[in-house]
Amino acid sequence: MNSTQQRIKTALYVAPIIVAAFCFLPAKWFFLFLAFVAAFAAFEVITMSGIRERFVILALILLGLVPVYTKSLHLFPLCLLFATVIYIIIRCLRKDGSDKDTVNRNIMESLFVMLLGQIFVILPLSYLYLLKAFHSLFPLVLLLALWASDTTAYFLGKNFGKNLLVPKISPKKTYEGLLGAMIGPVVVMTVASRITGIGVGQSIIVGAMIGILGQIGDIFESVGKRVCQVKDSSSLIPGHGGILDRIDSFIFAAPFLYYYLTGIKSFTGRARENKDS
Repeated sequence: MNSTQQRIKTALYVAPIIVAAFCFLPAKWFFLFLAFVAAFAAFEVITMSGIRERFVILALILLGLVPVYTKSLHLFPLCLLFATVIYIIIRCLRKDGSDKDTVNRNIMESLFVMLLGQIFVILPLSYLYLLKAFHSLFPLVLLLALWASDTTAYFLGKNFGKNLLVPKISPKKTYEGLLGAMIGPVVVMTVASRITGIGVGQSIIVGAMIGILGQIGDIFESVGKRVCQVKDSSSLIPGHGGILDRIDSFIFAAPFLYYYLTGIKSFTGRARENKDS
């Protein structure tokens, strides 16, 4: 079985489960689902980096889920600070026979990975939970938009791609593929305009932005994999790589959609109040 066949076979098994979770799970159970995904993705980041204190760093990364669950995202920076202090205290109490320069380098590498995991794994997934709390179908709309983006980007890039986008980072990405990445979400967001409550014109703009931001998230992860000198974040999902390879498109797209939709709803509500008064 070649890689394409394996990729399709895995998608046929996994996609219905993911869609069902995004569609039918209530907010609290959806949070647990996202926490499970976040734990695997964060562990992949840690493993890729090669740091030694895997489970300590994983626990500190997952600490970022606390303000998410309570919908107190304004406390997330405080959580970052708290996790940093805890780690430094742990390292101060721990005896290490390595020389001073090695210890300092290990501490800085571990802190960097911890902050990276919280900001680029926990935080983006947090916005999916907030979208779920705002409207039960918003995370599903984003999921389908990003899947459509990947599909149309792959089709246009493979069949028409000639102009390389970022050859030194991701040699297979092309401008034609980027155009495809924008077309898919535009279609999905336009079809889902009644659910999102935005007009067709705005849906086209939002869809295009989701496609662009999804590609930026993918490129961002590609940079990380090149730095760590790995092909995939893991081999957990046959034909698809790891969890991190599957959620990289959400890194920038999820916060964007949340703030756009909540901002529009808030603005519309205030405008309606002013009109009534």
